[in-house]
Amino acid sequence: MTQQLYTTPDAAKATGIPESTIRSWLSRHPEVFQFNVHVVTDEHKQKLWTEAGIELLQSRRASKNATDDDANLDAESDAPDLLESLLDEDAERLANEYWRQLPGRTLQRIKQMRDNPTPEQRQIVQTSVRAALSAGTEHLLLPTYQPMLLEGGDETD
Repeated sequence: MTQQLYTTPDAAKATGIPESTIRSWLSRHPEVFQFNVHVVTDEHKQKLWTEAGIELLQSRRASKNATDDDANLDAESDAPDLLESLLDEDAERLANEYWRQLPGRTLQRIKQMRDNPTPEQRQIVQTSVRAALSAGTEHLLLPTYQPMLLEGGDETD
């Protein structure tokens, strides 16, 4: 799905905010307008506004009169909400990607430990293998089976 992008003049028309104000906001308040979220650059280094950027411009216009002197605008009031929404989105994307990559990365590490272990990893693997073998043969060491094993007897007698 291709995202709709707007030049600054198009963004000005869509929002009713003068181009000069949009450019001023972008340069004076970089903490509010996030690149690759609200604004992207094309191959010619031209700044293009995303749908999210247009929405943010409109919300700023609604909360501040766009004809006011830009020096009176309080971008910091928008920053906590913006930051929270970005953190929430990013945290979810990171968590999803973590769980997607975990099985493959785990197998990769297991193969690395098997093929080229560090001394610590070698000890971990040896201990684990011994524990698995011990757990699987523990029934052979029980007193009720020892006479049969020593005499060569069969358990199914």
